[in-house]
Amino acid sequence: MKKILLTLAVAAASLTANAQVYLGGEVGAWRSSDNNHTSVTIHPEVGYKLSDKWDLGLGFGYSYNYYAGAKVHNVTVDPYARWSFVKFGPVKLFLDMGFGINPVKVKDGGDAEVAWRVGVMPGVSVALNKKIDFIAHTGFLGYRETDGHNSAYGEQGFGFNLSGNDLLFGIVYNF
Repeated sequence: MKKILLTLAVAAASLTANAQVYLGGEVGAWRSSDNNHTSVTIHPEVGYKLSDKWDLGLGFGYSYNYYAGAKVHNVTVDPYARWSFVKFGPVKLFLDMGFGINPVKVKDGGDAEVAWRVGVMPGVSVALNKKIDFIAHTGFLGYRETDGHNSAYGEQGFGFNLSGNDLLFGIVYNF
């Protein structure tokens, strides 16, 4: 038993020898005067760099949406594995693969709703220096399901969505 525990400890130490913790987040905003729709999103995240190609992270999000008189508050929890598949100097292209859950509350009426998703979000990271990276996400490929129509994740279904509504910009600080 001691040999198994020692082997697991050595394996864990070797996997985390080059690891780094990062903290950051993204913000997004959208206004459509034609539809009287305003959306603001704040999405902080914490992650752990396993190697040059793989990260594990957890994002927490809050978004506020105003739809022609209805105020909708969304909270999201999004764990992910990030695979950096191309690097051009300071620029990396990556895919965040994971799932998320989104409880929704419509202020002044309506029942609470729950949405979830599983899929891939493409993104780009630009190393501004050794400690700070600029990141951006847009789009989603996967499946989303929701109890209603107020989800931060969008409409229910399967497919690929690439739109300005999904665009998020942020900064990550590497410890």
